[in-house]
Amino acid sequence: MIINNATYWDGSRIARGRLRNGPSDEEFDATGRLAIPAFSNAHTHLAMTLMRGAGDGLKLQDWLDRVIFPMEQRLTPDLVYKGAMLGCVELIRTGCSSFTDMYYFVESAARAVETAGIRGLLGTPITGFGTPYYRDAEDALRIAESQLKGSRPPRVDYCVAPHSIYLCSEDVLIRAKALARKYGAKLTTHVSETRKECVDCHRKTGLWPVEYLDSIGLLDEDTVLSHAAWLTKMEVRILADRGCTVVHCPASNMKLASGGVMPLPELLAAGVKVALGTDGASSNNSLDMMHEMKIGSLLQKSHRWDATVAPAQVLMRMATAGSKDLAFVDLDDVRMLPHHDLIANLVYAGGAVTDLLVDDRFVLRDGVITTFDEGAVKREFIEAAAELRQ
Repeated sequence: MIINNATYWDGSRIARGRLRNGPSDEEFDATGRLAIPAFSNAHTHLAMTLMRGAGDGLKLQDWLDRVIFPMEQRLTPDLVYKGAMLGCVELIRTGCSSFTDMYYFVESAARAVETAGIRGLLGTPITGFGTPYYRDAEDALRIAESQLKGSRPPRVDYCVAPHSIYLCSEDVLIRAKALARKYGAKLTTHVSETRKECVDCHRKTGLWPVEYLDSIGLLDEDTVLSHAAWLTKMEVRILADRGCTVVHCPASNMKLASGGVMPLPELLAAGVKVALGTDGASSNNSLDMMHEMKIGSLLQKSHRWDATVAPAQVLMRMATAGSKDLAFVDLDDVRMLPHHDLIANLVYAGGAVTDLLVDDRFVLRDGVITTFDEGAVKREFIEAAAELRQ
């Protein structure tokens, strides 16, 4: 695709000219649009759109025990597909072309990715207890391996996703990493999300969570750790030494009152790769990466009493890390005016995404999703959410 008359962000500055994205010679006139790398949501549970707003305002453990876990026990492949499809609508409309997912009935999410025409790195959440998707951790590991060695739709890849140190035994965590290494796959898990998790880990093992994961061999350049809201300086050094990627999920951490704030300046200064994710729509309640950039930046500034930390350009790089695609934003949108600093406008005010180009194909063109019937997806989703709630 040849992009003519482009105003674009090249990762550090705004430039103007002609862009090429993909092998075709089809031309697209980008006059009046800002071209940016499409967003990449590095941590979510896509089908939890079905639970958006359910149990709002409850404390974390009450929210899980009384609302989320009971609803998840009623999940089916069809419900997960419909929830994932609505998630794809929100991702596409907010300029996000790829996401890393940890949720049940992975085959349903893969089907949604294929239908939507975007990209997904998908993993089964491995836990020590049974779910409607598997009997136990042994069964979950078997399912994960079948995904890794089996065929997959275009733009879908699979990862290994042990849920956390508190829902997986040490043996399961070690076997999960061995499986990831066997197939050259990423391993993603939740870590240091709450103070209780950290204290419980230290009482049990004598080590803090990142330190513990390192002691059992889980940390390397293919490890992705989500949340990391409670880290020690020693753990920051470990993450840097091992080449791990850490995912900041500020909105979810704030909404669930996790209390800790990821030490973003220290992580970046140490050279740790930091990405941005929304977490699930049940705890955010949004999948919009523009909202997440704003919250992530403001949280750091407020927490540090320092307006210079977490600037807009840094959050943009986190939100678009690894992107292969292009999103286009309307430069005449009132939130983008005036054009003193387009990236600051986008991060702190947001903007209307007009087009999304994935693999040389528009999945959003002039504000219309081209790969599926958005109205039908919404109607089916409303019925699915009502069925799950009942």
